[in-house]
Amino acid sequence: MFDPNLLQKNIDEIDTAFNCFEIKDSEQDILGLLANFEKMTARFTAIPHLNAIIKWHKNLFFQKALLFQRAEQVLDEALDVIEEQGEDLFLRWKVKIYLSLGYAHRAQWNYLDAEFYLTYALDLAKSVPELNKFLGEIYICLGQVSLLLSCHHLANKYASLGKKVCHGRYHVGPSDKSDGIIYAYALINHSRIRRLMGMVDQENENNLREAVEIASRFDNEKCRILSDLETAEFKFAINHVGRALEMALVLESDLKKRGMIKESMQASLLAAKVYKKILDYQLAEVKFKEIIERSKNHHLKMEQVVADAFYGLGQTYYRMDQEQRAYDCFRRAARVGMVIGIKDIIIRSFEAARVIDKYKSRELLSSNLAHQDTFVTNRLNLSFSPFKSGQMKKRLFATTLFVDIVGFSNLMKKSDESQIIQMVNEFIDRMSLIIYRYNGYMDKFLGDGFMAIFEHGDTVSSPKVMDAIRSGIDIYRALKHKNRKLSNVYGTDKKINVRIGISTGEIFAMILGNHIKAEFTYLGNSVNLASKLESQADDQCMLIDEETYKQAKGQILSKPEIITIPGLGETSAHKVLRLARMNERSVG
Repeated sequence: MFDPNLLQKNIDEIDTAFNCFEIKDSEQDILGLLANFEKMTARFTAIPHLNAIIKWHKNLFFQKALLFQRAEQVLDEALDVIEEQGEDLFLRWKVKIYLSLGYAHRAQWNYLDAEFYLTYALDLAKSVPELNKFLGEIYICLGQVSLLLSCHHLANKYASLGKKVCHGRYHVGPSDKSDGIIYAYALINHSRIRRLMGMVDQENENNLREAVEIASRFDNEKCRILSDLETAEFKFAINHVGRALEMALVLESDLKKRGMIKESMQASLLAAKVYKKILDYQLAEVKFKEIIERSKNHHLKMEQVVADAFYGLGQTYYRMDQEQRAYDCFRRAARVGMVIGIKDIIIRSFEAARVIDKYKSRELLSSNLAHQDTFVTNRLNLSFSPFKSGQMKKRLFATTLFVDIVGFSNLMKKSDESQIIQMVNEFIDRMSLIIYRYNGYMDKFLGDGFMAIFEHGDTVSSPKVMDAIRSGIDIYRALKHKNRKLSNVYGTDKKINVRIGISTGEIFAMILGNHIKAEFTYLGNSVNLASKLESQADDQCMLIDEETYKQAKGQILSKPEIITIPGLGETSAHKVLRLARMNERSVG
């Protein structure tokens, strides 16, 4: 049993330490602040439940630095501890962790995982009166996630509920700054979702006027400027294009100065859309291109605003009678939509491209689009040709990763088949995204597993090796979320487990087959070794070969093992434990 008073006192000290910092500026600056916060709270880390609360605070630093995978990791660790605590005091922290996991997963395009954690936070917040204060923020985030999942009716429902709940709390205590600002954000969110659904009327205008008044009253510049940005979007939607352009250009400059990069790109996008609408195509083209270039400079190439910029640029080129350039832009917009998992973007791009070429536009619905112009798969002719004397092949260095879902057949027999299939399908989607984000290529599905390739080129690349290892570590973290969902949503004690094998070496990328059946594939001893390592790995274990270990040495913590592989005999391998922390990087 804990002493509630002492526990609360310790938590207050942790909160006070966190509130000493204004988290802003560059990633390096934020990580420096985090290091200071860790020093100030170091005396509490030996107590598991207090360390979990510290980790929730650390997640805020990571999310502000856009290190969402690291935020997800510390939140997972915190949740493992907090879920074991039965005291009511920890219910608040459960909700906060679930909510933060919702934000972290949404930022990583894992919308189904975000929806799961937010829904769980919602159920908990609704069941305990003391936790009702979280409802507004949860509804707001659920509305945004539902919109990304193309569940428009649900998005509007959550946005309306968020507005209603936040309105109730704000009018009970109108002098409370925190409740006031959350209500202002709920108003902005409600107006935005209605606008994106084509619902533009007086209610939007009233929402935004009230949001601006609240933000000004509490002197919250960020909230005020975001209210203005949505107001500018509203003006454009009701054809007040002059006012929309005037506001967009002012906001673009202001947001740049404040370091709000994505928001400033949104203002630029609005200005570009106005130029296109008033037929000033040259200025529109310049503005759209500027957004795309800025996205490269700030590592934001896979963002919705970039997809919108490519789509707008495509429309501009089409109206300028440059159909091929227009098609290329629609194709790139669809590619971004495919990667970030927003089907509305893909469909919109497909429909625009179909006007240009209804046959070629089908390419925009192909899953290969995400990888085109990037991997060997797309640098080779993928069809067997009778006009060529030999098969197409290319020798290169690569890291191969095999994943196998352990005991899948038995799992299907012992559990509800539809539940397991749904979870495995979600898990495969998540793993595909992880592989892509680490610059890998999902080569083929192998029943209840898959093979992925991380191409190096003409020489072995240590960063590429680390991409493969990091993807494996992230796959295990993703699996943890799916098993948590199986337990919490479906009430089953069955768990999905995976094995991973990784090998690095020289392989061939080639067309295999003949006129009847031809298929692109990767072959070689290194590919075979990765497969063998996976089959010899224990459940929830990642084995790597000697070459992979050599390239990753010093950046991972691992355990050497000798395994017996049929046909190869005793083989040296290494079991990956985790990534090395900064102060462990010299460890071999």
